[in-house]
Amino acid sequence: MSTKNDFVMPILVLTILCLLVSGALAFGNRLTQPIIEEAAARRVEIARREIIPQADGFELLDIEHFRHDGILSKSITEVHRTTNGSGYIVMVTSSGYGGDIKLICGISPEGKIIRTAVMAQNETKGLGTPVFDEAHAGKFRDKDKNSIEDVAAISGATITSNAFKRGIRDSLLAFEIIKGVRQ
Repeated sequence: MSTKNDFVMPILVLTILCLLVSGALAFGNRLTQPIIEEAAARRVEIARREIIPQADGFELLDIEHFRHDGILSKSITEVHRTTNGSGYIVMVTSSGYGGDIKLICGISPEGKIIRTAVMAQNETKGLGTPVFDEAHAGKFRDKDKNSIEDVAAISGATITSNAFKRGIRDSLLAFEIIKGVRQ
């Protein structure tokens, strides 16, 4: 029994196997990443059209100058204006109990919620997830920045409820900033 055979060879074999597997995973990731990104973009486009079905198109707005000036919340990731003036789409990320909640909020030209949808979330199934059901999320329809506080949190899901409401509140504030109502 030599030290080389008992100690070095297994380490060398395992290292080579790890390198091969890592390389294969990196190659697979590089190959599938564009497909995954395209599918995610399609899901967002479909969600935009469901949120504001009367829109004939969407224009991505440049919000960096608002962010640079510090007047736009960091939770806002994108803002789109409909090309026919029927509203705005705000993409927002809010921190919930299970992690980030990615919301899409449709806002009318008058500053009222048209509809919301959840794009991604990791909340506790059955406990936090009822916040996203139409029975609760639908209560925000036609609400503006002053009336969203009237929507009560779901008992037992207060953190998720507050995160959802905070995301909608941030979206409405972003709308006001973009429209020039709030400086």
